[in-house]
Amino acid sequence: MNKLFNHMLVPVDQEDEEDIVQQALHMADSLQCQIHLLYNIPFAQHERRVGELKAAIRQRYPFLMAPGIFLEINTDPAFPERQIIDYAKRHGVDLILLVKKKRAGHSQLRTGADVDRLVDKTLCPVLTVSGQPALSSLKNIVLPVGDHLPMRKLLFATYLGRTVNSTIHLVAPTNALAEGVRDNLQKCYRLLRENTNLSIECQASPEENLAEAAWDYAKKIKADLILTSPGKESMLSGFWNNLRSKFFRRRGSRSLSNTSQIPVMTILS
Repeated sequence: MNKLFNHMLVPVDQEDEEDIVQQALHMADSLQCQIHLLYNIPFAQHERRVGELKAAIRQRYPFLMAPGIFLEINTDPAFPERQIIDYAKRHGVDLILLVKKKRAGHSQLRTGADVDRLVDKTLCPVLTVSGQPALSSLKNIVLPVGDHLPMRKLLFATYLGRTVNSTIHLVAPTNALAEGVRDNLQKCYRLLRENTNLSIECQASPEENLAEAAWDYAKKIKADLILTSPGKESMLSGFWNNLRSKFFRRRGSRSLSNTSQIPVMTILS
């Protein structure tokens, strides 16, 4: 199978700089891809030339001089999401890593970016992680299955799973197991069984919501990764949350990428 990840973009917030850089290095080593670090520099520091800022960063982290590590300064930090999208398009990025940090007892994305919009605009997966380095092991990958056949998620699950012989867990809500969803589960199972040597589990969850089913099951088995799609599939239950997701696209919404402590990879269907 051809490599799916060659260029990984990692937005860096100076407040959490060291943790994010270490996470990026670990991820790049796991995936054997090149790193693009996009620094958001506070406005007060703009008076310094970009070259001087890069030199100062590389002085702090000499290993950033190594081949395959690219460094760019975002000189317009008021619009970090736009800068991420523009950079990803210019440099052929095929994975965006967003590192969440705990603030006041909960995790939040430090980039100010909306995961769904990033996926829609860049057409590449967005991996959100917090805490310990992600993908250090991939024993269990959870893949929610809904009312369409998730071919791209199957592709990425297979690619990642083959690195350490993972188990792929196909999950769907029990109340959604109408004929269409049941057929999709069967097709997913058959495709994985016929084309890989990976272990596969099928799970019907009592949760009504697909994201909730995936998250609760992932917590139960202590999964290492959840694969989801942007939009409704990644949105957790709750009236106000569903109302927000319908009319607005707020990064504070209760989506898997914002809420889950388990790494989440959001992939365009």
